[in-house]
Amino acid sequence: MPQEQYAHRSTMQTSEGPQVYKVGIYGWRKRCLYFFVLLLMILILVNLAMTIWILKVMNFTIALAFQWIICPGRMKIK
Repeated sequence: MPQEQYAHRSTMQTSEGPQVYKVGIYGWRKRCLYFFVLLLMILILVNLAMTIWILKVMNFTIALAFQWIICPGRMKIK
């Protein structure tokens, strides 16, 4: 008897349309992901800006970069 009920249910047509499954990130998870991506971009920009600022303040140039001499315990410029 139970087998007949299951067979009958599988042949029944429902009035519902096809089921559509959402694929992706929705709701608070999406907002949190966007927040972390935005925060990471801001940190990258701040890091680059500070690096460029330090290079300008310390007067680093390409010519100066190749004049460093590394000695035991210190570094000096020619």
